[in-house]
Amino acid sequence: MKSLRLQFILPALIAALPYALASTINVPKDQPTIQAGINAANNGDTVLVAPGTYTENIDFLGKAITVKSSQGPHVTRIVASNSGCAVTFDHAEGVNSVLKGFSLKGGVDTCGINVNAASPTILHNTITGNHSCDGAGISVSWGSPIIKGNIISGNFHDQCSGGIGGAGIAVTGQGSAQIIGNLISGNDGGNGFAGGGISLWAAGTPTVMNNIILNNTIQTGGGGIGIEACCSDAIVVQNLIIGNSASDVGGLYSFPNSGAPVFVNNTFTNNRSSNGLDSEIYTNSSPGEPTSFYNNIVVGLKGQTALYCDNFNTTTLAVFFNNDVYVPRGTRYGGICPDQTGSNGNISDNPKFVNPAKRNYQLLGGSPAINAGTNSAPDLPKKDLAGHPRIVGGTIDMGAYEFQGTDGDRR
Repeated sequence: MKSLRLQFILPALIAALPYALASTINVPKDQPTIQAGINAANNGDTVLVAPGTYTENIDFLGKAITVKSSQGPHVTRIVASNSGCAVTFDHAEGVNSVLKGFSLKGGVDTCGINVNAASPTILHNTITGNHSCDGAGISVSWGSPIIKGNIISGNFHDQCSGGIGGAGIAVTGQGSAQIIGNLISGNDGGNGFAGGGISLWAAGTPTVMNNIILNNTIQTGGGGIGIEACCSDAIVVQNLIIGNSASDVGGLYSFPNSGAPVFVNNTFTNNRSSNGLDSEIYTNSSPGEPTSFYNNIVVGLKGQTALYCDNFNTTTLAVFFNNDVYVPRGTRYGGICPDQTGSNGNISDNPKFVNPAKRNYQLLGGSPAINAGTNSAPDLPKKDLAGHPRIVGGTIDMGAYEFQGTDGDRR
């Protein structure tokens, strides 16, 4: 019996041994470059990088290791040394391959991070000033990475003719990427198809949650987010999508060929269409698969249409539950969408933000969005975008923030 037990226990102990013996490799003390540190590392090791600027292109080589800076992105930079990306994951890396705490910058025809058929963890980096086609900040192809707590700003889609966009983040091919708690701002999607900040192209089942998506642009549609092509079942929850711009629709462009994206408790406001038509949202449902909107606040610009539903190759209408779609002296719902105001908990009233001029889109006391959502919405988070309890008073509020009972200290 003891022999039989050892047959099961010994292989497990041997498999765990590399992690039990994990070590820290210091750069440049132990190895002169980050890549040399990675080359020397074994699964479970940490490559700890001292402050400085490292001009190199690094590749994780499939290793389950943590590469992190000792003092954060403000003093630790990786600058791509040639064409290509500053950091690459393309050897089937998984969640235990971690990149944390760097400033990542490429140059012409480079990106910050390239993820190809891999699912690493990307935490607390600053990714800026990259110029590339489709995903200048982070490019994901057929992967399921965790992209969390990063600043992704000032990246440019400008090195190809056309392309999908996504100067901040581009996700292409089936996967379950998690884009959570990032600041995605000031990215320029150029002549890409859709999505200046984030582009999801046949992206499978990505989760986009708790991000601030701010002041991104693209020439076509969806300055903030673009969703396009087949098999797009994105879950988009509790994001603040503000100040983005495009020629056709400033905030969100959603046009899946198949799949049914779901939008829950987002706040869309102050997004701009340069052609003067649709400021916040354009949606075209897949045939037989309605796109769903729950508990969102959508505030359109004066004189523009806040939310437009198209019928390109489909007669399937989006469905709306407990949203506040409001526009001063403009059109609430356009295209084939009948006005939803007064049905299924949908309203149209000024949501009364605390201080929009200072980008404070929490709710004032007396807001019609307080206790006006539905607790039956899918994928409800436990905390709001500010980290406060999500449901106060028994019924969830509309939008990305939950009213906590006082607003005087949040102006």
